Amino acid sequence: MTGRFAAVALPLPIADPYTYRVPDTLADRAVRGARVVVPVRRQELVGIVLDPDADAPPGAVEAKPLLAMPDEPPVLTPSLLRTAEWIAGYYGAPIGLTLKAMLPGGLWGRSRAVVGLVATAGIRGGQAAAALAWLERRGGEGTVAALGRALGRPAWEVVDRLLRVGAVTLRIEPADTSADRATERVLALSEERPTLLERARIFGRAPRQRQLYEALEALGGASPVAHLRDRLKFGDGVMRGLVTRGLASVVDAERVRDPFAEDLGTPPPTALTPPQAAALDGLETLPAGEAALLFGVTGSGKTLVYLEAIRRAVAAGQGAIVLVPEIGLTPQTVSRVRGVFGDQVAVLHSALSDGERADAWRLVRRGERRVVVGARSAVFAPVSGLGVIVVDEEHEASYKNGETPRYHARDVAAVRARLEGARLILGSATPSLDTVAGPRPPERRLALPMRIGDRPLPPVEVVDLRDAPRVPGVGALPWSEALDGGVAEALGRGEQVLLLLNRRGFAAFLQCPDCGVVATCERCSISLTIHRNPSRLRCHYCGYAGAVPEDCAACGHAVQRMRGVGTQQLERMLAERFPTARLARMDLDTTSTKWAHHRILEAVGRGEVDLLLGTQMIAKGLDFPNVTLVGVVDADTALHLPDFRSAERTFQLLAQVAGRAGRGPKGGRVLIQTRNPEHHAIRWAARHDAEGFLAEELTLRRSPPYPPVVGLVNLVVSGNDEVAVGRSAARLAEWCEALVSTHNLALTVLGPAPCPLARIKDRWRWHVALKGDGRPLGQVVRYAARRFLGTRDPRVIIDRDPVSLL
Repeated sequence: MTGRFAAVALPLPIADPYTYRVPDTLADRAVRGARVVVPVRRQELVGIVLDPDADAPPGAVEAKPLLAMPDEPPVLTPSLLRTAEWIAGYYGAPIGLTLKAMLPGGLWGRSRAVVGLVATAGIRGGQAAAALAWLERRGGEGTVAALGRALGRPAWEVVDRLLRVGAVTLRIEPADTSADRATERVLALSEERPTLLERARIFGRAPRQRQLYEALEALGGASPVAHLRDRLKFGDGVMRGLVTRGLASVVDAERVRDPFAEDLGTPPPTALTPPQAAALDGLETLPAGEAALLFGVTGSGKTLVYLEAIRRAVAAGQGAIVLVPEIGLTPQTVSRVRGVFGDQVAVLHSALSDGERADAWRLVRRGERRVVVGARSAVFAPVSGLGVIVVDEEHEASYKNGETPRYHARDVAAVRARLEGARLILGSATPSLDTVAGPRPPERRLALPMRIGDRPLPPVEVVDLRDAPRVPGVGALPWSEALDGGVAEALGRGEQVLLLLNRRGFAAFLQCPDCGVVATCERCSISLTIHRNPSRLRCHYCGYAGAVPEDCAACGHAVQRMRGVGTQQLERMLAERFPTARLARMDLDTTSTKWAHHRILEAVGRGEVDLLLGTQMIAKGLDFPNVTLVGVVDADTALHLPDFRSAERTFQLLAQVAGRAGRGPKGGRVLIQTRNPEHHAIRWAARHDAEGFLAEELTLRRSPPYPPVVGLVNLVVSGNDEVAVGRSAARLAEWCEALVSTHNLALTVLGPAPCPLARIKDRWRWHVALKGDGRPLGQVVRYAARRFLGTRDPRVIIDRDPVSLL
């Protein structure tokens, strides 16, 4: 076979790219990183060219041609492609799925196979008759995919039989490559503009047309029709008059959907403190491609250092990416960044619609936006001339992606910074042990040891729940007299209070007092959480919801008891004890709608909320000067989870939420309730001493060794058959042992063992862990990726550098 061929990565769980023939008409545009439309079996998909000069397919295999190329220039730059290849190799992920994670969903078009009804005569019984009956009910037409779902099996075999007898037709609707572009009607002036004397003659009897004409001139020569009609009150007849005279025309133009367009931003302080100036000087002299850890206590002004570093990069013609760990923090960060850079800011995160994300991505790719703010996936933003990447709160586990590819945005940011010659700024008051003591620590550590204005960190009082006096009448809530009095005093002074309880719902579980049985999820190895308003039992892993039973399902006992407490129960108690206080609750139940985080935090900032309670999402990034008391209702919720990072996470959560207090001139205090006051995570958090905690925790990680002392890969086997999953895990462990032995790899194989959460969404879970240095772990990942890619049931998941072993 002669001609030119291209290797194309497809968004499918396959290890290797497909090879396609390059038609002469597309030869000059079929370059590395270009988006192409290609035929795949009975449909069309969008893929990415990896190699525009690939070898011809072997033997007599005939390569299908590329069908179309929707973009100019290529959607992925060389550095982004190299980043994708690093992710695929390091994490053992298919390159196509890796590339899919890097681009907005709207850029991945897929064709639709539509089957149409012609005749039903002579077709009796079986799947064919069922298919025709389904088409009749659907008005004579439907997609093959929907038909397959209705039949409960792939529908192509049935469709083929019906096509052969002429009972149906089949058409393929092409893949949509427009990425959901939005358009709007725009009234634009013609290029030939009349002089003032000519206008007097032309508009002598049409003063409104002249007003419209001159309004369009003031607006730069064009404006959306809707804006002219709704805001400026020009009627359709006036606009038609300009068009009829040949002075203007109505055109369709791309409309950018920017949900933050009305946010004018909050300008930051203009003066740097001496520690901030010193940190900025350290960043300025940081070698290109290297990383710096900005290690600053809460309230020390890390954000201002970020903004000034970005401002200097933008002034030099470069771009920047700012990553935040929580979607809830994005509006605040966007407001601060917009206060400096205005409309140069684009936002990329999953709470936006596909169209909004695609619009923002296109603006960045065209160079019309220089600064990107967003959560984890914003690390892939196509910023040209990238000069700075900021990873705020770099210690947060939410930077780890939970599905293939299982990348960590902090590590991807480091790779991208090296490839593009950008400076990487990792910011945190509680840096992760992986960053501080990992195999490649940041080039520099820049300290901000004091709060702005030399305000002291708030004093922390640890309340021992084992013997502290409790407030009567609050049920099972761990509510001490000390915390109750502190809340009452702060509210009495007109100050605001933050209360942390890192468990949502009303109660942790429902237990029969007679036989002791706990209500558990039928699909997951987890107790069901009790929720109120509406009253339901819910699973926080699979989403199951059911009625709260009146009797025990095991023994029929008529009364069941709620154990443990959640944010809903805390909210009800607070409403009863402090009836005049204005309460707001912030957890996954109250922030599931778009912009819910933003609305709650804006209300707190305006002083419309006296008492904010919530889960870990209230622990970071919030800056409210009138918050003088922070209370941790139960510091032990995650302290003893079967995970080697449980102590580190507890320390980070406590230190971060403690930092929300005392940010204004009134000062503040922190109360931490715990049954483990001597635990090192509690002790160091009470002292605001991250260095002390990191040193002690690193010692504990050395024996037995866990990251960052060693690298870790977790291989998770899951499936619907419990016995089959256990057997597959045993075979996987044997395969790992043989691989380690054959290649003489310095690795330790742990397992197989059931995962601590042994079943999620009806899938049983076992795991095998490997510990050792990065190079031999990389070899195992590459071997495992080839061997287990595409396994269905049981399925093998490769999780390199896991943030949790649950």
